[in-house]
Amino acid sequence: MEALAGQNSKWMQGQIVLALIIGVLVFLCLFIFGIPHPLLLAVLRQRFELIPVFGQFLAAIPGVAVAFAAGGVPEALWVALLYFVIQQFESNLIYPVVVKKIVGVPPLLVILALIIGFKLFGFLGVLLSVPLAGALQELVSDIDRRKTRALAHKGLAPDGDAQ
Repeated sequence: MEALAGQNSKWMQGQIVLALIIGVLVFLCLFIFGIPHPLLLAVLRQRFELIPVFGQFLAAIPGVAVAFAAGGVPEALWVALLYFVIQQFESNLIYPVVVKKIVGVPPLLVILALIIGFKLFGFLGVLLSVPLAGALQELVSDIDRRKTRALAHKGLAPDGDAQ
């Protein structure tokens, strides 16, 4: 259980770092495109970023609404496209890299864990899948280290492992 608690806190740290990165990216893009209230919309996006899967879509609603109020349909479509591009960039590049760096779970395992978690347990599975994958990875790593140490004590470890 200790490994799971450690992975949960690391996963939350990763989510916070991800939210900060996405918030800054959204602010810069909205500011460059001249959308009113870019800081407020970026902070909203950061907060919604902490909600797995659906938060990204919920965060687009205020951004598109503000753009529509400020410039009509063309502006709203541009902002919707901007949010979509940022979401794709986040899902396919930023999220796997952040989780790998902070939690230590490889990107492919993150994607597989999210898919399996969603298929088995829905939204709750999405929330718990990455921390559980990290804990499982740590458990397998610990078992492997113990096995290697046991073999080293018996003199059966592969070259370079027994010292």
